[in-house]
Amino acid sequence: MEWKLNRYNMRIEITNSYGFHYWTLVYRNKSYYLGQDVKVCSRLLHMLPRDVVQAIGTREIDKPTGNKKLAQFIVSTLKEKYLIDFKNLQPWDLAVE
Repeated sequence: MEWKLNRYNMRIEITNSYGFHYWTLVYRNKSYYLGQDVKVCSRLLHMLPRDVVQAIGTREIDKPTGNKKLAQFIVSTLKEKYLIDFKNLQPWDLAVE
């Protein structure tokens, strides 16, 4: 999958709570709460975490380059595979909790 989203400022904010990692997608200056990392992979992307790692080419999502790759992959997958239009989404619409 080729990502053509480099012109947009995007990232995944990662927060930790009780040993779990929670993701929030920041895309086009708007934040979208996604939820727990493993659940985001399985319920939102319909992939195993290891498949997401393989697709983005790194496990280091806490580093700027890996984080941006993850954000680009999530946005690209949701737009192309599931036809998600981010213009009409509310911050909680993508939550998998």
